[in-house]
Amino acid sequence: MLAMTSKNKRWAAWKNRVCIPALVLLLSGCGLTQTVTDSTVSATKSLFYKQIKVLHLDFTAREALNTDEHEANSSSEPVMVRIYQLRDDKTFLKTVYQQLASDGEAALKDDLLASRSVVVKPGGAVTLDMPMEKETQFVAVVALFRHPDMAKDHWRLILTLDDLHPDKPRTLELGNNSLTLRAEKK
Repeated sequence: MLAMTSKNKRWAAWKNRVCIPALVLLLSGCGLTQTVTDSTVSATKSLFYKQIKVLHLDFTAREALNTDEHEANSSSEPVMVRIYQLRDDKTFLKTVYQQLASDGEAALKDDLLASRSVVVKPGGAVTLDMPMEKETQFVAVVALFRHPDMAKDHWRLILTLDDLHPDKPRTLELGNNSLTLRAEKK
């Protein structure tokens, strides 16, 4: 067997005192770097991307609401409005009025995260505060008018997260047989 020389002994001692601790620090630094990176990403998202925890929508209705244009003296009627939180909007955009009127939840089941319904009376207003699901990417709003304008598609709206504000409600206006999103006040 080879006897350890003093040079080999010094190398072994140096290796034990310096290399092993340096290696341990280096490897633990990788985890530290990942932790710092994760927290930086979280901080950036919270600063630059608005996190909406509650969906705030205000519905206002004109006196002439849900009228029948075929009748001369058509009276205004309340309107059922359905609100859907969706993962994706493709299925919603493909559905027709009759599908959403009869069973919207079944028609949207693959993308649906949450839903609510409100009734808006002529000349009235309704406020909706609904917990926002984390996976929500789109908010779909459907007004179930007696005679919706199918050509203009004014019976439904799709809102992206950019259309929403975490603290202020967006106002949707119902009049005659149309649903519109009011422009935001700057």
